[in-house]
Amino acid sequence: MKKIYIIIIAVFLLTIGSASTFAQEYKIIVNSGNSIDALTKKELSDYFLKKKTTWTGNTSVLPIDLNSSSATRAVFSKEIHNKSISQVRAFWQQSVFSGKASPPTELENDIAVINYIKSHKDAIGYISSKSSPSGVKVINIK
Repeated sequence: MKKIYIIIIAVFLLTIGSASTFAQEYKIIVNSGNSIDALTKKELSDYFLKKKTTWTGNTSVLPIDLNSSSATRAVFSKEIHNKSISQVRAFWQQSVFSGKASPPTELENDIAVINYIKSHKDAIGYISSKSSPSGVKVINIK
C-alpha cells in the first residue's frame, strides 16, 4: 500500500513539475516600438503560420522562429500551435508546395532573434525564458 502512495505522489510531482516548466519555457518578444502588449495563443499561431500577415496598422508581420533543433521552439510549437515541430514543418512543406506562403525565417539562437527584432519594427519572435530581452519588448499571452 505504501508503494502505491509513493508512486501516486511521484507521478503527481512529475506532472506538476513538467507542467510548470512547460509554461515557462519562452517569452514572446516584439520591437520596442510595437504598440502590441498582449496576444492570444490563436493570434500568435496565426501570425507564425502566416494565416494572419498584418498588424492592426496594416504593416506586415515578420515572424521569426528559432531553428528546429531548439528545445524552446519545441515547447513554443506545442503550446501555441498544438503541434510538434515535425507537424509544423509538414504544414510549411504543404504551404510552400501549394504556393501559399513560405515559413518564417529561422535564426540560430536567442541573441540572433533579439538582434533581428531590435532592427525590424514589425518582427515578432520568441526566446528562452532564461534569456534577457534587452532592447525588445516582452508581450503577454492572454
